[in-house]
Amino acid sequence: MEYRIFLDTANIKEIEEALKTGIVTGIATNPNKMAKAGRTYEDVLKDIRSIFDGPVAVEAISTKAEDIINEAQELSSMSENIVIKIPANIEGIKAINKLVPMGVKTNATLIFNPAQALAAGLANSPFISPFIGRVNDIGHDGLTLFKQVREIYDFYDINSKVIAASIKNCSEAINAVLNGADSLALTYKVFNQLFEHPLTEIGIKNFTRDYDSIYK
Repeated sequence: MEYRIFLDTANIKEIEEALKTGIVTGIATNPNKMAKAGRTYEDVLKDIRSIFDGPVAVEAISTKAEDIINEAQELSSMSENIVIKIPANIEGIKAINKLVPMGVKTNATLIFNPAQALAAGLANSPFISPFIGRVNDIGHDGLTLFKQVREIYDFYDINSKVIAASIKNCSEAINAVLNGADSLALTYKVFNQLFEHPLTEIGIKNFTRDYDSIYK
């Protein structure tokens, strides 16, 4: 299965609404979103699993490789199709290198340069997440990052799926895909922007007006 859109939220109501479109293929959460929702991983995963059986990405918060490995194993045992988000620093790459052969699905996250993406790909992480918005925020070009990652992965024949993360708007989402992203991690706000255009709204109003003038 191709995982094209991960909904980046821990809000169950948002997940329920987005799933109705039929185009959400994964859910991404993190400790900050859990804290805002006032929920634990166990509670949120139980609710998500009641309505969605696809991949759910949860974040390991440990900082040392051995601790990350233990935490990832515990998290992955909570439910099928759990993907563990692990920072792409040296401790994270050490952990990914051990976890992947164990059958634990990983997503190397907090990637801000192509070297980190290369390391995560060479460690065979099934997913990696370069952060386009935060790269742009510090004055660099997030789209160039995706171009470089795609060129490196194609050159080395690396099969990790590239998930564009930290996306601030619909334009960034589309440009990330055009520049090499396999998948998108979208907040509920940005997800809804996929369906919006002022000309569409004008067209609907005109259609409604014409319909009323003919049939009423």
